[in-house]
Amino acid sequence: MAYRTHLDDLWEQQIRPDGRTPHELRNITCQMGIFHPQASGSASFNIGNTKVMAAVYGPHEVRSSQKKHHNPDKMIINCEYSSATFSSNERKSSTKADRKSMEISSNLRSVMEHIIIPDIFPGSQIDVYVELLQDDGGSYSACINAATLALVDAGIPIRDYAVAITATMSHSVCMVDINAQERGQCAELTIGVLAQSNEIIVLELANLLQNFYLKDVLDEGIKGCAAIYKILEEAVRQKFNKMEQSLV
Repeated sequence: MAYRTHLDDLWEQQIRPDGRTPHELRNITCQMGIFHPQASGSASFNIGNTKVMAAVYGPHEVRSSQKKHHNPDKMIINCEYSSATFSSNERKSSTKADRKSMEISSNLRSVMEHIIIPDIFPGSQIDVYVELLQDDGGSYSACINAATLALVDAGIPIRDYAVAITATMSHSVCMVDINAQERGQCAELTIGVLAQSNEIIVLELANLLQNFYLKDVLDEGIKGCAAIYKILEEAVRQKFNKMEQSLV
């Protein structure tokens, strides 16, 4: 007789270990202007226990150290990612300078370059700083969402919102918004899209996922991105409604 666990009973009812259904997102809160007026724009994005802050400075004059190699007709987008030493249970040899941080910084810069309209501020520089305060799964996608909100808060012209979520297939069921507990037991696909067109700009897989599951997981992730876009839109609407009321 096979030994059954409480989790087996939950999966039969399509209930995840934290009580969510497969298509349900964790609780999301976000806020704009958290570093006003020090930063040009800033935002926080929390999904479950994953917490991220982002700050944008600029556009401003290109730093002297970069002027030598800079095309005066182009705009520089600088992105720096860091994680707090207490953000996860993993032991870190360093924070900002480790290989993972540099890789995420580079990936974030690629996303920002995809959405920022560069021709409006030629010869200038925009700095985007993102810090992970707590990691309970989906941290990279949360960084993308926080950085997008911070750009909007700074008034930087963008082509579209970049929104991101994680998704997977477990027990033959598609799931979105993977937490840290689930991340260790299944593949984790990070999906980032342009909100209006659904153009995929980020597709990053951790662990193995069967090829024949990819389309279903991708479709579920795009639906999750649409849900997050509505939340970001509402945060922006509330921010600018408050600004309008303060001017009356």
